[in-house]
Amino acid sequence: MTRMLRRLFDALASFQLAIVVLAFLFLLTIIGTLEQTHSSLYEVQRRYFESAFVIHRVAGIPLPLPGVSLLLVVLAVNLVCGGMVRIRKASTTVGVILGHIGILVMLAGSAIESYASQKGHTTLPEGESASEFVSYFDWEIAVTEQKGVGRLTELVIPGEKFMHLAPGELATFTAPELPFELVVHNVYANCEPRAAVNATSLAVDGFALVQMPREKEAESETAGAYVTVRPTGGGEPQQGILWSGERFPMSVIVAERRFTIDFSHRRWRLPFAVHLDDFRQELHPGMGMAKSFESDVTKVENGVPQKIKISMNEPLREEGYTLFQSGFIEPDKGGGGRWWSTFSVVRNPADSVPLWSCIIIAAGLLLHFSQKLIRHVRAESRRRP
Repeated sequence: MTRMLRRLFDALASFQLAIVVLAFLFLLTIIGTLEQTHSSLYEVQRRYFESAFVIHRVAGIPLPLPGVSLLLVVLAVNLVCGGMVRIRKASTTVGVILGHIGILVMLAGSAIESYASQKGHTTLPEGESASEFVSYFDWEIAVTEQKGVGRLTELVIPGEKFMHLAPGELATFTAPELPFELVVHNVYANCEPRAAVNATSLAVDGFALVQMPREKEAESETAGAYVTVRPTGGGEPQQGILWSGERFPMSVIVAERRFTIDFSHRRWRLPFAVHLDDFRQELHPGMGMAKSFESDVTKVENGVPQKIKISMNEPLREEGYTLFQSGFIEPDKGGGGRWWSTFSVVRNPADSVPLWSCIIIAAGLLLHFSQKLIRHVRAESRRRP
């Protein structure tokens, strides 16, 4: 048993394993880049870079490959076993060990960013404010009840609980504060409602969802699903269609209480509000393309206003949130007579980890090569007559 464990450790710590992992990472980077020609960046990232395994087709032949997430885990284990445990501990290897620690810190930061970050955007016109941002890709179903003037209760069902459902699969959601069960089924990542020409059991009020091809840019997709509201106290179930492109949410009355059910991109609250005061753009000379654009905003937190400029190279960083100037809508091209500014919003708990990992790696390399240089200089001086 001890010999088997030793062989396993030697295999995990070997240079050969590191070379194989790096080769697969290089291959998947190329494949992922080429896949973006006919798939969205989000879909490629989810399929190749956030999975443990992936089936890639070459001329119609399925080719199983390890996913990038699995490869990074194996690389981390290889670095710990070979670069931390097995490596000879001496003053001459301190720099190498420090470099390995820096790489491990970077991998840990990448894992935290992958599983704990929030990414989305907020788009608002001049003169308006926003205190939340919405995801580009993630979805949610929100069940809301009006309780008096200015009082709302909201139950949110995140997309990871139902977006994976295959046709015919059901997901039932209950909550103590709801007098009904919500059954979600036949979920489509990209679809649109159309009049049901042929008789179908899924049609609701003469309409049915028609699945559409996935868009290259996933943020432009409109998802949808069928829902059934089943009163827990007995009563007739209510069928409905939820579609993210619908302006008005589905409304139901159960036990003399009115609820709205909405399908939309996932939303997150900001710890402050952003008011767009003014938007400006600069065009390339003789062209209609924007050279640069920026927004003057007022950040309001706890009733205290603060004037800030957000430009393409100067984001707003506050309380772990970063707001980047990423786009705009012109007044005569869908803006309704006003400029609209789009800010990409990122909340990343490991935002500073890449910087610190690079500092650790640079310190390790500097120490290692400085030691090499000193030993070389001393050896040359001893050779002199």
